[in-house]
Amino acid sequence: MPSEDYLNVVVTGNLPFMEYDFNTSQLVRDALPDVIKRPGKKTIRVLKYYRDTLDTYTDVRFVSNDIWVGKRSRFLPAPQPGEEEEHVDVDFILHLGMIALGWDPDQFRFETIARRDGYKLPGDDGKFVDSDYLKSLGLPEVLSTSLDVEAGWRKVKEDHPEDAGLYFCEFRLYSSLAESHVTKEFANKKGRVVFEHLPQLHTREGIELARDISVSFITGLADDAMFSGN
Repeated sequence: MPSEDYLNVVVTGNLPFMEYDFNTSQLVRDALPDVIKRPGKKTIRVLKYYRDTLDTYTDVRFVSNDIWVGKRSRFLPAPQPGEEEEHVDVDFILHLGMIALGWDPDQFRFETIARRDGYKLPGDDGKFVDSDYLKSLGLPEVLSTSLDVEAGWRKVKEDHPEDAGLYFCEFRLYSSLAESHVTKEFANKKGRVVFEHLPQLHTREGIELARDISVSFITGLADDAMFSGN
């Protein structure tokens, strides 16, 4: 579909982890609409990464590259048999994660910066992040989003006035931001990644609220001036 008519937003979700037998990022991702129509503005296509991401540093780095490559078969809904592989020009990525590790389990948090070093916990495969390798790529200590997250938050507060530690969430954001620095084909995607932490409440009502807040956040981000010429 032509980029002048649509904005393509990729959303990821994760498997249950640690002691949890659920992950609200997985549930909210699946509950998001495939299309967000906005009268007088570009329609937003919400493309869900085709599988749940894993809590290993290797998988996080693989997913970051896999998304920016933009193969249509990597996103849901799945292409129908016989359809040709379509290239999707991804406008920005929204990673979803569930609040854990001592944070308020009822909070929504919108992350904007991520660090290269300091990840002391291993992934589910027992392996640690290779900070020396990241340094060898010339990546900076901190990367940040260039999207207007405050505008996204203002849209959340407008639509929902009453509601609104170092581990994989931050590394997932860092890795996706880093791809545009180490892969020249993605140089025009610098800063186009954000991370939203979701509460642990996973009742039907809780997931519906988190879905609606995420839609408002995506809509607010889509009004960023960088997309006016797409």
